[in-house]
Amino acid sequence: MRVVFMKSRFGVPLCVCVMAALALILPSAQAQEMSFTLIEQLVIGNDENASAEYLFTFPELARTDSKGYIYVHDRRRADVRVFDESGQYVTTIGKRGKGPGEMREIVSMHVDDRDRLIVADRDSRRFTIFSDLGAQFETKAFAVDLRGVPHPILSLENSFVLKYVRRYDDPEQLLPYIADTKTLHHYDMALNPSEAFAELGEIFNLDESFEKARIVSRDALKMATNGIDKIVLVPMVYSGSVYRYTHEGGSWVMEKLKGGPVPKESYMSVSDKKFKANPELQSFSISNSGPSGLHRARIFNWSRGVVILSSGETVNFTMQTPLRGDLGHRTELFDQAGVLLGYGSLRFDDQRLNRNLDIMSEIDILWIDGDDRLYLRRLNQHGFYVLSVAKLVIGRP
Repeated sequence: MRVVFMKSRFGVPLCVCVMAALALILPSAQAQEMSFTLIEQLVIGNDENASAEYLFTFPELARTDSKGYIYVHDRRRADVRVFDESGQYVTTIGKRGKGPGEMREIVSMHVDDRDRLIVADRDSRRFTIFSDLGAQFETKAFAVDLRGVPHPILSLENSFVLKYVRRYDDPEQLLPYIADTKTLHHYDMALNPSEAFAELGEIFNLDESFEKARIVSRDALKMATNGIDKIVLVPMVYSGSVYRYTHEGGSWVMEKLKGGPVPKESYMSVSDKKFKANPELQSFSISNSGPSGLHRARIFNWSRGVVILSSGETVNFTMQTPLRGDLGHRTELFDQAGVLLGYGSLRFDDQRLNRNLDIMSEIDILWIDGDDRLYLRRLNQHGFYVLSVAKLVIGRP
């Protein structure tokens, strides 16, 4: 399906029930079973006896530059650590504070093709652009109407794209309301906004209270780009549709790609009473606050990240968490035309990792570099978060 985003909208009606969530919608006949194997080349933060520079609480953001340096933002910190290709600590950029070159709450970061580190600080309401590994910097205030959280920031050809939901504050100081129905915002190289696109109603069912509350969450959408003219969006609560936007003739054209086997329903709304009384519902449940209150749901199908390979193919990493049955990873591969080529389980080449349920349930894909190396967050055998660098090997029929 291929439409211009300004002229079409898509709603996804949901009828949620436990039994339906266990049923599968099968993909088209041409898609085949494949294997997806992560071969780890580097793990940073795995030695609990290492110095503090190497340890993480929760590595939230990762990027790389043209020299192979790895930039990592750790949640609860107001700086960015830099490591070389071998995982050796190089330097720390920024520090906590309100002054020049300082941050208080980092909500997004990105390294552009000039090796500039761009950091978005929500509390200071500004971007700080570092160059020469932090030796120089400049600042740029957020756009006046930017009330959402810009996450992530990605590069396009001579521009940037930010994903955020613009909001305005209720005069009575209740919960924030949505002021703009678009989620992608195009910026020039000086970080000035130029246009907005990607209608929320194309991606989410805004008649569902849980989904409407979810759209302002930082992780509501997984996002990737080829760095030129294509952007892929996948809802974290994944129902089998991948949304691809291509810049053609001055317009952004949206395609809705059909994914692989998914539960018939991606989530089940859960009341407070049921949540407290049923441990099975508590596992893999998430909560969102919206203008109409707190909305909680048990998630059956997740996207844990999406990337575009140098070949132009798209890989969506999903995880299924049924109420009963084993957790399962169902990775999907789409060709350059957006057709599903195949799907299959995600595994490490190290069987010790595959046998650890805690490790396999906490995999999140954070970044892909120009050599198709994946940067992912996972737990180690001691329950600490680490940053893993891995090659993805796809076993094709």
